[in-house]
Amino acid sequence: MGRVLMFVRIMPADSEVDIALLEERIRNTLPEGFRFVNSSREPIGYGMESLIVGISVPEEEGVTDRLEDHLRSIEGVGEVQVEALSRE
Repeated sequence: MGRVLMFVRIMPADSEVDIALLEERIRNTLPEGFRFVNSSREPIGYGMESLIVGISVPEEEGVTDRLEDHLRSIEGVGEVQVEALSRE
């Protein structure tokens, strides 16, 4: 089975969310078979930043929904948007 690299933009729930802590939560709670690859931050205004994460996932039906649902369940996550996909 192949793998897909997904780049996901994660918006914090509010301006009080610690982006470094949010990244750590994401990194440490990914489901089995999902791998944290990298991350970057992007300013969004009013002192807030979004987090762009690269996550390697198995190439299988429904994996995008599973990842989005998981990320939304993490404390401090506001919005989740898949920005790009590519095969590894």
